[in-house]
Amino acid sequence: MKKTKAISVLAVIILIALAFGMGMVVEQWRQEAKRSSAVRVDAANVKEDNQKAIGEYVKLMPGTTAEMLDPDFWKTETSDELLFTTEEIEHYQKNYPISVLYFDEVAGRSLHLFMDDLSDEIDGRSLDSLINLTDPEDAEENATKLYVNGSLQGKGYWEALRKNCAMDSIPEKVVPQYGICIKRTVAMIYPTEDFASSDPSELFCNDFVSAEIMPLSGVAVLHESLDKTWVYVMNGSYCGWIKKENLAMCKDKEEWLAISRPQEFLVVTGCEVLLDESATPNHTAGMVLPMGTKIKLLSKETGLIAGREGYGCYLTEIPYRDEDGMVGLEKVWIPVAKDVTAGFLPMTSDAVIKQAFKFQGKIYGWGGSFSSNDCSGMVRQVYACFGFDLPRNSSSISELYDLGGTDFSRATKKKKLEMIKKLPTGTLLYMEGHLMIYLGMVEEKPYVISSCSTFIAPDDGSGNVKEAYGVFVSGLDLLRKNGKTWLDSLTYFQWKDY
Repeated sequence: MKKTKAISVLAVIILIALAFGMGMVVEQWRQEAKRSSAVRVDAANVKEDNQKAIGEYVKLMPGTTAEMLDPDFWKTETSDELLFTTEEIEHYQKNYPISVLYFDEVAGRSLHLFMDDLSDEIDGRSLDSLINLTDPEDAEENATKLYVNGSLQGKGYWEALRKNCAMDSIPEKVVPQYGICIKRTVAMIYPTEDFASSDPSELFCNDFVSAEIMPLSGVAVLHESLDKTWVYVMNGSYCGWIKKENLAMCKDKEEWLAISRPQEFLVVTGCEVLLDESATPNHTAGMVLPMGTKIKLLSKETGLIAGREGYGCYLTEIPYRDEDGMVGLEKVWIPVAKDVTAGFLPMTSDAVIKQAFKFQGKIYGWGGSFSSNDCSGMVRQVYACFGFDLPRNSSSISELYDLGGTDFSRATKKKKLEMIKKLPTGTLLYMEGHLMIYLGMVEEKPYVISSCSTFIAPDDGSGNVKEAYGVFVSGLDLLRKNGKTWLDSLTYFQWKDY
């Protein structure tokens, strides 16, 4: 009897202990939930306060709200779905390499030159066609039409530019050489840093600019200026003159390929990354690497690099220009805290939009001027994070059939809206001269993000041109100088599943 009573008491004690323990667990869960809720509330409050600050202090586009400047605003149920798989991107890159076109007089038609597959020798006439200078007699016409650095220049100026191109010294057979760009720069139509425009007050669009050349990218060197300070290079889908001081030359094509096409690499996914200073002398501290830059990634290594072991860092190898103008390689620690990723990002709608929003508010840079981007340049940098190497021009990008480029220029406004509503966010829209990334619909109104020069506000009434010259979120109800809306002006969308 006593034994049974003792067992009952013990059972009661155990049950009380279990109940107490469960109560403690439940209370702990409650406290954790309360803390998590508080964190979420605090985060929501911070976001709300930030949006209020944007609304109060930041100039917004007509029809755009502060909430729309947050990439999360544009999330949808399909935001995490892939726009292109890794296999599709690799297939595109392998089968549709970018190239430059030149007119071959013997063939009587335009032909392609592929930078990665140049012959040991190319016809000198093809280089003459690529450089494509105006006739000498046009110098007098240029002297009356184009302002250089704000002033009209005489015929002698244009003749001197042409002379510095050293066209007479182009050999019958050109032997390509190869180099690595070690600083972001722009390729020029002429070997000069001058600013040319038909408008003497123009600030942004230099008619002498061809395109940007990104650091760590490989170029084919085809010619040298008479003054020996410039070289004419091919960089994928375009050509132009760049300063020799911005290039590190490779001893042969094999070395060039090994440096410019690393098998294991980091990709810069921030708007840009600044390489840190170190305690030892180095060549790369302060180098600015823009979004989409590929950096050779080395395996883990023990021992000191730049005086330290670099815990929490990637070990990379970065090219620089040595005293003889040849390429050198330097091992550099890049902290994992930098906005970089090992390999390419998965190409989801959400990822494309987040990458594009990192440029928000950045200055418009025609052809890469001001270390920034025009509309196609921004798209090229965003898409580079996923493994795409796109052509230079917006029209060439929009018309890429293999990426889903589809002409709907003859569609009615209603039909265009119907099509746009079906597009995944993060796909491309194009109108003559301008390329945009589609964000989504708000109250039956489509929105985009793009790097744009000017526009006319839809409800202004004055018709005054707004000098935006930057990256911004906007609706497609903005007007062009011809009075048509951006929506009415759309000619291409890019959707692979269409």
